[in-house]
Amino acid sequence: MNSAERVITALRFEQPDRVPVFELMIDPRVIEGICHGCSYSDFVEKMDLDIAITGTPSSLYRHEKIPGEEDMFKTEWGEIRKITGEIVSFPVKCPIQSKEDLENYKPPDPLDPYRFEQLQLLVKRFKGKKAIAMHLHDAFSYPTYLRGMSELLMDIVADPDVVKTLVKLSVEHTKEIIRKALKMGAEIILFGDDYGGTGGPLISPRHFEEFFLPGLKEVVETVKENGGYCIKHTDGNVNSILSMIIKTGIDAIHPLDPIAGMDIKAVKNKYKICVIGNIDTTELLSNASPEEVKRAVKKTIEEVAPGGGYIISSSNSIHSKVKPENYAAMLEAARMYGRYD
Repeated sequence: MNSAERVITALRFEQPDRVPVFELMIDPRVIEGICHGCSYSDFVEKMDLDIAITGTPSSLYRHEKIPGEEDMFKTEWGEIRKITGEIVSFPVKCPIQSKEDLENYKPPDPLDPYRFEQLQLLVKRFKGKKAIAMHLHDAFSYPTYLRGMSELLMDIVADPDVVKTLVKLSVEHTKEIIRKALKMGAEIILFGDDYGGTGGPLISPRHFEEFFLPGLKEVVETVKENGGYCIKHTDGNVNSILSMIIKTGIDAIHPLDPIAGMDIKAVKNKYKICVIGNIDTTELLSNASPEEVKRAVKKTIEEVAPGGGYIISSSNSIHSKVKPENYAAMLEAARMYGRYD
């Protein structure tokens, strides 16, 4: 099997020739520490990752510098974001402060060719060899960026129509991108909205079901209707809403962080769905030795891989504090122990 075939087999909850290897995001400093001078695509090829994915959803939109603020920029959505030193920037000012703002707001053009430049490069280099994924948002992140997390959560009670309007706006935008991305050659759409923290979901299950689940279901259905596979990423402990997420029709759930109380083996056995994860980035990949990493990878593969339906990755993403030698050890161990007999 080549990488593309291997990944699709796992997403179908079947057994490929070996456990596929994936990473949602890899900090450039870690790439440089392993593969000097390599771009992300070079790294995917040299280290034989099985999925090539576009960057953060924010990277699909043009950025405008803020005069006098070297660490700030404005996106096409109208939000102002702060550079954090990590791959993901942080929103600090939101464009929708009032109902009047919402009434006058126009989202960016979803079909602007700029949105698809990264995907086009991945398709040109990897089509037919690697599985190609596009990283998008579903129904939660854009509303929080446009309105602000605290304000949006208060709106759920104080002004629910605002929430529903923002969700609809976001979902319609994303659906247009999904259709074009799959036509261009992507096989997988990954939705990266985070619904939880280590203590549980950010929204009550009842409010999640009412306000955000319908939008998630709509974008997942769009992926399936257009012949794609769907991976849902969410940080945190989402056990209380996990069954709702899975019932939308997603093909895989990522990253099932053990630090947040997510049991990857239990999820796989209970829901019979492809699971992706969950090699710890907080302590193991950041502070342990390469030999400890290899032992943890071996143990995880032995517990989760039997029967297929498993793709190995970190428990979130490869951030800047991950030791390059540890991530290299993880990849080496995945190859060493990930073969099916």
